[in-house]
Amino acid sequence: LKWKKMTYRSRGRSLFEVIFAVCFTAFLIGFIAVLCIGNYFRAKRAQERQRQRRLSKLAHSGGNDAEAAYASEANYSGNYEAPHVPQNTGVQA
Repeated sequence: LKWKKMTYRSRGRSLFEVIFAVCFTAFLIGFIAVLCIGNYFRAKRAQERQRQRRLSKLAHSGGNDAEAAYASEANYSGNYEAPHVPQNTGVQA
């Protein structure tokens, strides 16, 4: 079998339609990328603001070293144990 090349002309498309489709696709990809990158930086700023609020709250509550208190008490509590999931709770066949 001899396969015919599937070009834009064999599909009945004009050069204008092809260029328009490529530009539209590039615009959509760029728009989504800008939204994602913007959201990432917005979330990063919000996380930093929240961290500063926590540090300032700890500093005003009488903690000597707010950074050390934040790291030891708020984030890295050594006595935390994850909840246990009971086994065989599904529907019995």
